[in-house]
Amino acid sequence: RRFLLPGVCLVLMILIRTLDGHISYKGYKVVRVSVTKDADRQLVYEWSDSERIRILNEVYGGFLDTLISPKQYDSVLALLNEHSMQFKILNDDIGADLETEQSNDLRTAKNSFDFKSYHSVKDLYQHLEVLAKRHPGRCEIFSIGKSYEGRDLKAIRISADLRNSASKPMIWVDGGIHAREWVAHTTAQYIVDALLGEVEAHLTPRVEELLQTYQFVVLPMANPDGYEYSRTTDRLWRKTRKPSGCRDNIEINGECLRGRCFGSDPNRNFDVDFGKQGVSKNPCSDVYPGENAFSENNTQAMRDYLIKNIRSIKMYLSFHSYTQLFLKPVGYTQHPPPDATLHNKIGFMAQRALRSIHGKHYQNIRSVELYPNSGSSQDWIYHEGVKHAYTVELRDTGKYGFKLPANQIIPTGQENLNAFLVMVENI
Repeated sequence: RRFLLPGVCLVLMILIRTLDGHISYKGYKVVRVSVTKDADRQLVYEWSDSERIRILNEVYGGFLDTLISPKQYDSVLALLNEHSMQFKILNDDIGADLETEQSNDLRTAKNSFDFKSYHSVKDLYQHLEVLAKRHPGRCEIFSIGKSYEGRDLKAIRISADLRNSASKPMIWVDGGIHAREWVAHTTAQYIVDALLGEVEAHLTPRVEELLQTYQFVVLPMANPDGYEYSRTTDRLWRKTRKPSGCRDNIEINGECLRGRCFGSDPNRNFDVDFGKQGVSKNPCSDVYPGENAFSENNTQAMRDYLIKNIRSIKMYLSFHSYTQLFLKPVGYTQHPPPDATLHNKIGFMAQRALRSIHGKHYQNIRSVELYPNSGSSQDWIYHEGVKHAYTVELRDTGKYGFKLPANQIIPTGQENLNAFLVMVENI
């Protein structure tokens, strides 16, 4: 990446807080930019590093979904035209949609947990505790560590005859490494509830057979600090919340002249090809990987637990959103890994299983085919010896993006539960 000099005058995206404390994105547009050429992609990333725009997502097929402020829109539009880059406006005012989402959340807020709305960290954790009391002998709740802000990283272990299940092979699932990807948390939790017969009861015989063979460990809230911040303050927050440095790394006498940055991208923070591809040196960037690998509390906790159990882990699965992709190792090199044939087999099975429920098509690709990236949890654990290491990018393909309506929580959970069961049955 090339970086602009501190003396260059930039008009940065200014975020305004509403009366209830939320950062307002009023008038911000979501624009999908075609970047089929490497030079075009590099250029858009440079605009992101200088905070002219914000990259929301990479889209398979050579596109970047970007967020552009009202103040920057005309200048960015001129740049796109100057470089003959094709683009399409996906959302003319994402701020209005986010306000509607917040209003709906308030109307549907309940004391009890369900899959008809997105819940707080506290509510999801309370639901885990309820499940543990309702299913003694089949599940237990434990914390793998603490987040930077002191929240537990609560996981649940599920198996038939749990007391005698420590020697069983382990299936690991996590959701919500990226804070704003709310449907990732609910999908991981949907699998938990299905394994305990709380939803999709017709699958109980199929599930029971797997519970006899495996122990399942699910971490539905892999970045609780970031998630809660996305609920209360910045709906589009992606990273952790640990202070990460000064904007543009400009610091004099211990003071950040252009503002302090918070958070690192936890899915660039794992120790595999760390800090080389798909990252930024700007600590305010959404893809800042951290000062070093495992600098974040949550990635340290995941590392410690997974390494402790590495010989038992048969499959690792991480849920993200959006763009409907089944991603296989690895993300940092074009060379296929030794287990590529095995990965392709499982990927095609999962793809068919996903489509069979509600007709949704998920692309089956290696991570590097989406974009080169370093430091992902999937690639790290694959290099630690877990052959079956996969990531699923959930619904949708861009119409709603991260603000997926709550009425899609259950269908997203259903199709991914089916794929999950097929994967476990065939590894």
